[in-house]
Amino acid sequence: MRLCKQYWPTPATRGSKVGPDMFWPLTSLILAVIAILLIAINIKERSSHYNDVLELELALQSTVSDKLRYNRRLLSSEEPIIFIGGIPRSGTTLLRVMLDSHEDIRCGEETHVIPEILEWRKKWERTDMAGYAELSGLSQQTIDDATSAFISELIAKHGSLAKRLCNKDPYTAETMVFLRRIFPKSKHILMIRDARAIIHSMLKRKVPVHGYNRSDHQQMFSTWNAHISVMLNACATVKNSCILVFYERLVQRTEEEARRILKFLDIPWSDDVLRHQEKIGKEVQLNPMEFSTSQVKERIYQKALTSWFDYFSDDVLENLNKTAPLLRRLGYDTSSNRPNYTSFASDTFYENWTASQLMFILNQTSIP
Repeated sequence: MRLCKQYWPTPATRGSKVGPDMFWPLTSLILAVIAILLIAINIKERSSHYNDVLELELALQSTVSDKLRYNRRLLSSEEPIIFIGGIPRSGTTLLRVMLDSHEDIRCGEETHVIPEILEWRKKWERTDMAGYAELSGLSQQTIDDATSAFISELIAKHGSLAKRLCNKDPYTAETMVFLRRIFPKSKHILMIRDARAIIHSMLKRKVPVHGYNRSDHQQMFSTWNAHISVMLNACATVKNSCILVFYERLVQRTEEEARRILKFLDIPWSDDVLRHQEKIGKEVQLNPMEFSTSQVKERIYQKALTSWFDYFSDDVLENLNKTAPLLRRLGYDTSSNRPNYTSFASDTFYENWTASQLMFILNQTSIP
């Protein structure tokens, strides 16, 4: 009762001024209440934050534990990307779907963008643009780094991620040396096929390929020779980072060739690559706009080896050693309009296909 009388106003003292002995206890009480409220609010916020973090962590754990889902990763120029190239209609799509059937590889359909990017990059190096870039503080190395980053993102986001990523845009084979420069750990596969079968396929299926005039067969063979020469030179230049794969051998000794390719890529063997047709529409996606889509839905077959027989005129075939001299140098029989391809299935076929032998073939000035 004395405390009440001392600190609280009575009816008699109400309206009078509060003394100093009454002010400090009130202030302390108010501050204590405020402190308690702030602590309560802070505890509530911390609890809410903890629950949010816990929820996020559980979600991440769920994602990581899902073995069917690959986590997003940023690719670097050190990525061992696989590039499949060659003349269109040479079997690049067949090889692509075979590799796509392997659980550790993802290639996907043609991008059509990457060859354009590489062509632009080539122009920047050759034109005044290179000088302007240097004056602006942009070195060729900087532009190379930007190009590799751009291509990496295209390949990474082109489909689901896998242990090894792959690209199949046929004409990238012409820029193999540059690709090896910006992706020093990349591996390159160059598909080779009889030019007569390639050009027959372009004509029969009316496939529009840049540079090939379908109304002039002689011109088509000359164009094939020019393009395959560039690709072979590039393959010989990067040496052990490139292998040749002959279509005629791939369809005759499929498992042996598939094992050879996977060994070159440092990828373990899988029987799935021999059953690509079973994975179409599942693990392996096809672009309905690509002309090879209908063919690769089937099992590997050999009937395409001879489908061009009796198609070309005698004049065209007799001039092959002039219009397409590389055809014979690559081991194709140009003396017959119905050649036998069994030589491509021989056990010793690849013994002489070294980089130095390839350079020798390319530098020949006459047909032996």
